[in-house]
Amino acid sequence: MPSLDYKAIQGYLGIRFKKRTLLKLALTHSSYRDPQNNKKKSNETLEFLGDAVLELIVREFLYIKYPDAQEGELSELKKRYTCTEALYRTGKRLYLGKFLIMDKGEELTGGRDRPSNIAGCLEAIIGALYFDRGLVYVAKFVQCILLKKRIAKHKDYKSALNRWTMQHRKSIGYRIVKEEGAPHKKKFLVNLYINKRKASQGSGSTKKKAEQEAAKIFFQKKSKQKRL
Repeated sequence: MPSLDYKAIQGYLGIRFKKRTLLKLALTHSSYRDPQNNKKKSNETLEFLGDAVLELIVREFLYIKYPDAQEGELSELKKRYTCTEALYRTGKRLYLGKFLIMDKGEELTGGRDRPSNIAGCLEAIIGALYFDRGLVYVAKFVQCILLKKRIAKHKDYKSALNRWTMQHRKSIGYRIVKEEGAPHKKKFLVNLYINKRKASQGSGSTKKKAEQEAAKIFFQKKSKQKRL
């Protein structure tokens, strides 16, 4: 593995590891293969752990901050802190893309700026820090980088549409009709169908974003029809 400037990395993150090997592993993308032993060792299992640790910390934070909120409200709030987009923005601010260890192919196709890579790396660091310093220490880190920041409110139009279709006993479906662009600059075009009839169309850099856009446009159309 390439040598890392641990002091600089920990300085950007505002933390200190006892076992630096855990930090190195948390920064290692699945594409990287160590030329010395030809083995693949990546941050995926630490990401798996970090996801659970992050969930616990965010849930506890919201439970204490909003004692009168209902379960559904807390779930929506949790998504704002734990979704890929929020983790990507946070990881980008911490320069995680710069420190990622990956092969040349992944790097040349935009791997250092790929949202899934940066969000996954942040979760892996949370998992590694939990192993290294414990829950109290990692909770302070998450509080500093994520929970103290203002998270923009993004309405989950897909969830709202799911509730609407259940209330009105209608079926719902999404279909990708077009996919274009380089691997790191994909654009998806998605049709939304209500009772097998096309209701709207949305686009986005991921399938989920395109589906969200399609659901949003559907509600905008409904709102406009009501005003006419």
